[in-house]
Formats: sequence, C-alpha cells, structure tokens
Amino acid sequence: MSHSPKVSIVVPIYNVEPYLRKCLDSLVNQTLKDIEIICINDCSLDNSLAVIKEYTEIDDRIRMIDFEKNQGVSVARNAGIKTAKGEYIGTIDPDDYVDLDYYEKLYLKAVNTKADVVHANFKISEFDSSKEYVHLAKREKNGKIYSLPSHCLAIYRMDFLRKYSLKYPEGIKLTEDIVFQVEALFFANKIESVSDVYYHYVKRKGSASAYIGVEVHESFGMPLVFDFINKTIKDKEEYGHFFGHFFGHLFALFTRVAPEWRKVFVQDMVEIYKKCKYPMFWARKPDFIEDCDWENADILFEKINDNIGLLQYPEIRIDNLQNRKLYIWGAGADGVKVLIQCDNNGWKVEAFLDSDRDLIEFNGYKVISPQEILSGNGSNYFIIISSKIYASEIARICEQAMLKESVNFWKPI
Repeated sequence: MSHSPKVSIVVPIYNVEPYLRKCLDSLVNQTLKDIEIICINDCSLDNSLAVIKEYTEIDDRIRMIDFEKNQGVSVARNAGIKTAKGEYIGTIDPDDYVDLDYYEKLYLKAVNTKADVVHANFKISEFDSSKEYVHLAKREKNGKIYSLPSHCLAIYRMDFLRKYSLKYPEGIKLTEDIVFQVEALFFANKIESVSDVYYHYVKRKGSASAYIGVEVHESFGMPLVFDFINKTIKDKEEYGHFFGHFFGHLFALFTRVAPEWRKVFVQDMVEIYKKCKYPMFWARKPDFIEDCDWENADILFEKINDNIGLLQYPEIRIDNLQNRKLYIWGAGADGVKVLIQCDNNGWKVEAFLDSDRDLIEFNGYKVISPQEILSGNGSNYFIIISSKIYASEIARICEQAMLKESVNFWKPI
C-alpha cells in the first residue's frame, strides 16, 4: 500500500486462533475501505500465524509482522504504531471484534471535528453468552475524561501520537494500556465520541476470575501512571481529579490479586499514596479506611483484606421484586452490574434513571429523569441505586421523596 490510508488498525496476536477469524472478518468487511490492517504475530504457538497468512492472501490491505521471539503485547503494539501509515490509528485485541461501520464513523467524526482522539462505546458478552451489555464511556462531572473502559475504543491522530512520542510501556504486563491511555487523554486538545457504534469485548471463561500474581509488583503499569501525574500535571484541581480517579482503581484491583501478593500490593499502594503532592480526596475511597491507616502498611492491609467483600459489587437481596416495577438509578458501569443481576433473577426492569439529558436509551431500556418517578404517585415501584460512589447522596434524595430503604429503594453498601 503506497498511499497513506485513512486509518491503520493494529492487531497484536498471540495464541488466539479460535477467535481470530471473527476479529479479522470484522476488519476486512469495514464500510471504510481505505484502511490498513497490521497483524503482529508475537510468536504464537497455535495456528494463529496460519490464519494471518490465509487472510493476507485474500486482502492486500493486511500487512504482517512476524516476531522471531515472544516480546509481549506492548512491543507488538509499538511495532504496529511505528510502521503504520494511516492518518489515524486504532488497535483491537484479536479475541474481540467491532461493528462493520466502526472505523468509518470514528474517522468521519475525527475529520469533521479535528479531534486528536475519538472514542466509541463497547459491549461486553458475559463468558461467551449471546447476551451483550453496553458500557458507556462517560465524562466526569467536570467534563473531563480520565480513562476509557478500554484503549481499543478509540482512534488516535497519528501526528498527535508522534508529537508527544506516545507509545505503550515495554516490559509491563499489567495495565500497560492505562499508561498509554492516561497520557493520550491528558495531552489531547480535543476528545470526541460516537455513541451509535460499538467495540465488542468478549469475556472468556477464566479471564476475569483468574488471580493476578507477581505482575502487580514486578511488571505493573499503575506506578508509571502516578509518576506521569506527579511529573506532568501542575494544576492542583486537575491533579487531584486524575490522582484520585486512578487511585480508586487500585482498590478495585485488590480483589483480583492473589492472596499471597496482597500484602505486597498494599505496601506498593502506600508508596504511591505518599508521593501524592496535595492532600488527596477520591470519590471511591472505602468508608472503612481512615487517613491515619496510611501510616502503617500492615494495619492497612488487614483492614482492606478483612473488608474485601465491600470492594466488590454486592448481591441485591430484596424479596418480592418479581412483582415490582423496577428502576435502576444510574446508566453506567454499576448500572450494568445491577442489570445483570436483574436478568439472572428474572426481575423485569422498567427503565433506567439518570440525570444525563442526552442519554435516552441504555441497554435497550428507556432512560428517564429521576424526578419523573420521584414526583409521581405510583406506589408499586422499586428503585435500585447502582452507584457505589454516590449511593449515600442518591439515597438522601430518595428519603426526601418519602421513600424508605429496603421498602422502596436499595443501595449498595
């Protein structure tokens, strides 16, 4: 391909033969034809290489890089970025796939708005189930985007990546994508979104439940994220938002750390906390943590480990919800967790409640203002508050509307 394509798509590949054809089919059949697909075979031990060669023979837009030794996903993605010729670039994991108009819609939005980054939303299938759940990439209350559910949700202007020398950290096996993402989102002059096209993330059995071991200490990307924040972000308020946002991720990640590595993980958390330049507030702070706990890593570990159940999303335990009109308050990631429980229990959901006026539909359900329900006279409805962060705040609003907890609404603890 001698000319510069509109979009380059990087596909790092290692032992994904059962999924690779579906991924590549979604790329070669894109409605945007002027693309290049760069497949990097990271020394796969299965038949992934044969699949790549099969597709290169039928589509000359596919280029292959074949590593002589396994080098890891960051090296593979960086090799794709280095050789890419596109005006914009995106990456896709080889066990996922995208809508057929995915790159056309992202590219048109990028060109029309002159954005450095344009992102979509994504759908997750739960362990090879036919049921998919939509996850929205939402801006914070201050209008900023600190992270996306996945770096694969976006295309990035190539000149922008080169201007700031943005690439994936090599030698990092865990959260390497967040390191790339936080730098890209911070430096981007303009970030736009497309709401009606999706990246499809396929959860494989065992992938989410598997414990994380030595990687959380020896090849963990989050310390690099905080190093970047400490060195780069000068504005105190913006610094606080970034630091707090990502520090909250560490608590969520703790639940996936292997028991024998949890104490070391907390010790590393304490070291990160001590480097914070300003007194820190983060919305995701667990209630059982006090400021003084950060003085002793052993005490902090015992507290976090003893309360690990509170870091996970709780099971909804309310009787007789089958006969109630259910409303889920919050059309976000926690709202999806609630919807999955409702589906599994056979509870019928009427609609989502959310104050975002631009959001009219979520996962096939109507989205309405909470006031439409709170100001009504209906007595047979039940509200499930989804957000763990804002649960107490929303509960107070419900109580002001004369609703009673466990009788008229439920909140996560």
